[in-house]
Amino acid sequence: MSLSASALSATPVATPIQIAVSENLDFLEITTADGGEIRLTAERLRGACKCAHCIRARIDGVFPDRFDGVAVVGVLPIGDYAINLAFSDGHARGIYPWPYLLGLNEGEAPDQNR
Repeated sequence: MSLSASALSATPVATPIQIAVSENLDFLEITTADGGEIRLTAERLRGACKCAHCIRARIDGVFPDRFDGVAVVGVLPIGDYAINLAFSDGHARGIYPWPYLLGLNEGEAPDQNR
């Protein structure tokens, strides 16, 4: 069996080498292996959660438009591919894979239906 080159290729992701929460807990600060520095607001991250609970809330039309004042209160690694974030509103279900997390910095809006 032979795989085509396109089946084996993937867009490389600049893997984070350091992740920190800002002093005020309002930003996630990421340094990538290629030297990039990214700051994502806690509100942006909370609004971008793709856990089953948040997806269901979006489908039902009850997902909040904003998360004013929310803070990042915990960051846990998930293998080599993602982090789990905990927020001050008690939400701690979302897993943020590197490509998705870094894409949030590039203005990608979360898919509201998935």
